[in-house]
Amino acid sequence: SAGQTLTEAKYINSSLFFLEMVIVALYEKQKKKKDNIHIPYRNSMMTSVLRDSLGGNCKTTMIATISPEAAHTDESISTCQFAQRVALTKNTARINEEVDPELVIQRLRAEVKRLRDEVAFLSGK
Repeated sequence: SAGQTLTEAKYINSSLFFLEMVIVALYEKQKKKKDNIHIPYRNSMMTSVLRDSLGGNCKTTMIATISPEAAHTDESISTCQFAQRVALTKNTARINEEVDPELVIQRLRAEVKRLRDEVAFLSGK
């Protein structure tokens, strides 16, 4: 069991490392206002799954848990620093709208009618 726990801990630590790389890259991209900065989402399964939540079209909440014990002070400080870096990245969430083609056609026809009425009114007809 100790070998399996160690293996799981290695996977968790590597995923957290790649998550931090993504967070730093997103912050740099936002800070420099450049689109050509590479965001390494594919380095880890976790960052790949969290792609939309991290830099996409979602509202995201980061919850950081720390320990009040003196023995875990270094980990708590590291967690707070990571949470602060996450807080610096901003997402712009927009509503995803899946529209029925029939509704789009109806909406466009109504707009065309409104514009024709407006043209007729302005031209005095």
